[in-house]
Amino acid sequence: MAKRYAKIKTIILEITTGKARRSGTDDQIVLQIGGHRWILDKPKYDDFERGRTDIYELDVPLGMDASWFRFLCFQKKTQTGKDDDWQIEKIVLKINGKVVYEKADLDIWLKADRPRWCAHEFTYGKAGE
Repeated sequence: MAKRYAKIKTIILEITTGKARRSGTDDQIVLQIGGHRWILDKPKYDDFERGRTDIYELDVPLGMDASWFRFLCFQKKTQTGKDDDWQIEKIVLKINGKVVYEKADLDIWLKADRPRWCAHEFTYGKAGE
């Protein structure tokens, strides 16, 4: 019998930038879940400032279900032409109102030479949720 995957209706990402000196960024941040990408950007808002939690309600592609969630990654795209590191302190991902991933005290730095990070322990969608 084939696995039945939950249909995705809502995706909410809460991401907290660290409090260390120069932990915020003006660079573009991309969230990748499986084969889908979202550019995390609120118009007329300064995203990813030091010590602040930003909340994104993401557009859900038509037909998306839990099988799309093979991995969870963030990538920093350098736009400013300068070294603009970003520190991730906390990530909370909610699918259909349920927390499916939450990690705090991460101290992850995305830098020009290491612009991508993936949550290796992310399992949502792999077991037919």
